[in-house]
Amino acid sequence: MFVPSGYLSIQDALNHLGRDLFKSEWTDEENKARSGLISEDEWLKIKDLPPARGAGAPGDGRALQPGSKPGPHRTGDPSDPSYQKEYQARMRYVAARRRLRERLEADELEAAILDSWTGKLHQVSPSLWRRADADRIIDKGQVLIPGSRNTGSLLVKRFVGPDVQRKPFPRAKIQEAIERLKEKTASETLTRPQQAEFLRESFPTHSLTERQIREICRAVPVSTGRPKKSDKKV
Repeated sequence: MFVPSGYLSIQDALNHLGRDLFKSEWTDEENKARSGLISEDEWLKIKDLPPARGAGAPGDGRALQPGSKPGPHRTGDPSDPSYQKEYQARMRYVAARRRLRERLEADELEAAILDSWTGKLHQVSPSLWRRADADRIIDKGQVLIPGSRNTGSLLVKRFVGPDVQRKPFPRAKIQEAIERLKEKTASETLTRPQQAEFLRESFPTHSLTERQIREICRAVPVSTGRPKKSDKKV
């Protein structure tokens, strides 16, 4: 999926917040964990109870035979270590999703809807995150485009997590920054202020000084004005 400059996909935003919350525990694969899983403690409390439906359920006239055991949980075997690993991943995902929703609702982060047909970005009101289906919207990464029956991709304006401290921009990365800016300006004309904004967005965990930005920008000439008549092809 194409993500416009200055924005993050919903998944990238969740990963960003997840790393803030859980540090090295966060794997960037949490979104793949299934919902409806239960903890091992929950399983120990219910595993010997009669099943809710079917043979042995209260009132169906067929009690469980002495010594018989109910089948595993509908989502699998909660006593399996791999099941519990997936459960923990899901809990991390839910926590990151809650943090994202809270920050969007508080207007600390900005969201937008990308209309892939027109290329327009529609700003999202904080009231969207108070809706009952807000979690499902984040899970899908899609929401209805205002005034349309079509859905668009949900994006979050690029940000630096609250627990991330900006590091000084190292001299060794200057050339990398120049190459990124050259690649960007090869297909898009940017003014000097726009170049500076692009550089800051490209290195969100680093703090570039004004002197470093000037040095990088000077290495990438800005196209100005229209070509002279003498330069035009006849």
